[in-house]
Amino acid sequence: MSKTAGTKIRAIVLLSGGLDSAVALYWAKRKEYLIQTMAFSYFLRSSKEAQAAKKIATMNRLPYKEINLDFLKEIEDSKTRNPLLKKAESAYIPSRNVIFYGIATSFAEIADAKYIIAGHNNDDVENFPDSSIPFFDHFNATTKMGLFTGDRTGRIVLPLGRLSKVEVIKLGAKLGVPFEVTWSCYRSSEQPCGRCHSCSLRMSAFAEAGITDPLLRDK
Repeated sequence: MSKTAGTKIRAIVLLSGGLDSAVALYWAKRKEYLIQTMAFSYFLRSSKEAQAAKKIATMNRLPYKEINLDFLKEIEDSKTRNPLLKKAESAYIPSRNVIFYGIATSFAEIADAKYIIAGHNNDDVENFPDSSIPFFDHFNATTKMGLFTGDRTGRIVLPLGRLSKVEVIKLGAKLGVPFEVTWSCYRSSEQPCGRCHSCSLRMSAFAEAGITDPLLRDK
């Protein structure tokens, strides 16, 4: 017997439009959570990625909220200010996940959403240390102290946190994720550039998984 809307657990899925967050969304759908999606718009974010996020939410008939964070600057815009950041991945934003998930926990408490579902995988940690399971364990402990509802709302869950990118793709294929709608490239061209860091990771992971990437099928 399926749960009624009144008894379902509420969850917010952070949906970037990329492959990983789409797989996390379909994982949450399988759990039969009552889902609303949330995305963040910020400086230099790919417009194609933003379009993908909205399309995936619409395809699944889910509420979609986009929050504008124009004050955020990609690290490429500020490397000259701090030489310690010269080796940081170009998509890195200082304290990005502290900001994103801090905002998400605020909305989760208002919506009485028990979980915030995120699509970070184990391969992300090397370049983005604020995407690891230990980071979010500490973050959950902090917000438990700071929210009126304690740990009743806004618990961040990483269903892909122990999976490699290859394993994420295999899981996505089983869940029926529309990979052709997702967008990973840092650019907003008609086709993925195939050269940026994100494209390289996606291409190699699809190849290792033995699955054809529908975005590159005609290349």
